[in-house]
Amino acid sequence: MAKFKARARALDLLGRQQIAGIPTAINELFKNAHDAYADNVDVDYFRKDKLFILRDNGMGMTKEDFESRWLTLGTESKFTNSKTPPPPKDPEKPERPVMGEKGIGRLAIASIGSQVLILTRAKRVKENHKIVAALINWMLFELPGLDLDDVVIPIREFDVLPGIYEIESMKKEIIDSLDTLVKKEDVSEKDAEKILGVVAAYKTDPSILSEKLLGNFSLSDGFGGTHFYISPVDESLNSDIDGEKDKLVASRIEKMLLGFTNTMTPDYPEPKIKSSFRDFKTGDNTYTDIFGEGFFNPEDFLIADHHFAGSFDEYGQFSGTVNVYKEEEFDHIITWSGNGFKETLCGPFKINAAYIQGSYRQSKIDIENHSRLISKTDRYGGLYLYRDNIRILPYGNSDFDWLDIEKNRTKSASFYFFSHRRMFGVIDISKEMNSALAERVSLKIGHIGN
Repeated sequence: MAKFKARARALDLLGRQQIAGIPTAINELFKNAHDAYADNVDVDYFRKDKLFILRDNGMGMTKEDFESRWLTLGTESKFTNSKTPPPPKDPEKPERPVMGEKGIGRLAIASIGSQVLILTRAKRVKENHKIVAALINWMLFELPGLDLDDVVIPIREFDVLPGIYEIESMKKEIIDSLDTLVKKEDVSEKDAEKILGVVAAYKTDPSILSEKLLGNFSLSDGFGGTHFYISPVDESLNSDIDGEKDKLVASRIEKMLLGFTNTMTPDYPEPKIKSSFRDFKTGDNTYTDIFGEGFFNPEDFLIADHHFAGSFDEYGQFSGTVNVYKEEEFDHIITWSGNGFKETLCGPFKINAAYIQGSYRQSKIDIENHSRLISKTDRYGGLYLYRDNIRILPYGNSDFDWLDIEKNRTKSASFYFFSHRRMFGVIDISKEMNSALAERVSLKIGHIGN
């Protein structure tokens, strides 16, 4: 009887090589934090040390969770069986729809950096759990001819955060396994030396760093969460953050991560999770808050020239309000007779969008606010897609014309009035009402399709 076998390279092919860059990988980890019922997910990037830290204060994982779910490919988020424990839920919070269903977030870490220390502590009712630590070198999964079973991942349990001595013990386990693979001629000496250099250079000490990092992400008794200490970080992250010299263009990090939850529309729902990204460019304690106050907010909607809000029902009919130049607001209904009154495949959804005139002479906004909003729309303008208040990539990016708004303007600007670079707003869908729309992250792009 024959059986399928998996090479270690399968993880690299499924993860790093399928993710459309570091910003997409971070977005996947943010969604995993949401699914873990975290209230906060923070990033601290120390450029000088090439160290990227992502922490959430969610439910965390037990050793069993980590081995049976996190380290197991193809685990199901919807289904469980006798061998696989169900994903933990926080009984004190409303149930959250699962966002990270593909299991790609954990594999995407490899695109951020070639090595990661994972620390996680399970928060469970009337249960006490230890801190679970694992050290993974992703370079091993790039080697040809190596089987998955050949890759050693050191796992330890601790009562308190591990220090440098405990990390060195985990590093030694990887080094010893490499020596064995070289002796068996499964890994060349050249490849082994390269990996050994990266392992030896890993000097992260969580017990010391935790005292310096901002935010409440304790892994002491009574608290839970998952922390990733990734180093060395891929050099492309710096350019993803800094962007082009032309500051009118948003950086890749801004395009992909700003607006992770909808906080721009008036009366927006309270975010279930909040995110931060601190960029430490120098060796001191100063940093830039990438998720600062630069994104759209409800005040921007209130002063915009035009405002459209309403919903499309299951037959594609729009019903809502239209406000023109903030002077005339009226109810508006648009039927879709060409649909033949058939239910749409996508299902009903809501829209809330604002628009500003590109020319100040054609706008009713004062010159200071008009200049400020033009600057914002140049960088972040577009219609963002949210499912259950979590952003779906890449919809909303100024260079992704997913509704063909700019494409149509090239045909006839006099007829196709709107430009997606002069609008901002959200389209709301939900897992319950739009089940036919499935998120896909593959072939270097994320999208939604039937």
